[in-house]
Amino acid sequence: MSAITRLLWPALALAMLAGCATAPPAPVTATTWVKPIQVSCQTDAMSEQPCITQARQQCADPAVNTIQLVLARPATAAVDQYQKEIYDYQATYTCDGQGVASAE
Repeated sequence: MSAITRLLWPALALAMLAGCATAPPAPVTATTWVKPIQVSCQTDAMSEQPCITQARQQCADPAVNTIQLVLARPATAAVDQYQKEIYDYQATYTCDGQGVASAE
């Protein structure tokens, strides 16, 4: 029995040290990059998503980040020029890394 004990204790101690030496692997997290898209345009109506068509040329599903109304001025092309306005926008959209929308 003493021979088994002499062989068992060192093996048990070695197994315990081996268990302490290995750390659990770090958890894997999915990361996505956020790409800012800056566009500017003119529209004839106020909008919550100005220049969205330009942003969709660079990203499949852009999300609004910031919108800045640069200038609201009277339209000069119409006959009754003071009834309608032209809005100049600068907008920043974010893209979650999907890439460019396909042209269909």
